[in-house]
Amino acid sequence: MSSQVAVQEGAGRVALVTGGSQGIGRGVAVELLARGYDVHIAYHTAGSREATEELVGQGRAHQAELTDSAEAARVVDAVLAHSGRLDVLVHAVGPYLTRPLEETEAADFDAMLQGNLYTALHMIRAARAPIREAKGAYLFFGCAGLERWRAREVTTAYISAKAALLVAMRGLSLEEARHGVRANMISPGFVPHDDAAADTFSQELHEKIPLGRPAEMREVTEAAAFLVSPSATHIVGQNIEIAGGWML
Repeated sequence: MSSQVAVQEGAGRVALVTGGSQGIGRGVAVELLARGYDVHIAYHTAGSREATEELVGQGRAHQAELTDSAEAARVVDAVLAHSGRLDVLVHAVGPYLTRPLEETEAADFDAMLQGNLYTALHMIRAARAPIREAKGAYLFFGCAGLERWRAREVTTAYISAKAALLVAMRGLSLEEARHGVRANMISPGFVPHDDAAADTFSQELHEKIPLGRPAEMREVTEAAAFLVSPSATHIVGQNIEIAGGWML
């Protein structure tokens, strides 16, 4: 895609990327900026403000605890006050846990649900009206192999929360399609980046990927930009794996 076409794609459209101060969320924010979107970022850690504002500009970086529904509403209100509309919500928030099931407590499941599912539900509720008005799009993040329900040795709590998010995304898709709104999910495999979990860099695991390598960040962010773009307006309720065949 030429830079001129890319900028035209996002011109006049406003995107909010939650979890956009680091990792895949930040990668998506950078991609959308390059395509001409007016991008806002919601981030968690206070120390992320300077770097986030440097990326998106003042008034577009919003610190929030999104497990709190009032905080989610406050962020959306701030986006609307600043930019006047909201076309796209990319929800890239979600803690990760690697722990054998026999060592996993109920509180660990609760933390995974709070961070991966409830944050999304709070953002959906807060953003539903403006995204309906814009006939916009939602994008969520799952994980490779999510729909095949394969047993996991050390990520049961995390996968359980992502599975719940997938079901919620598809329910949202059915509710909102009649309003011209789309919701989809990307489920990455291994995507090395500065903030990734340690196992993301395991050469032993990389060798088990059918394509023989982990994903590059651009392979995820370009797909994300496509799914929320006017080029994908008939794609609804889909979970797109970007995993090189991992967990097939």
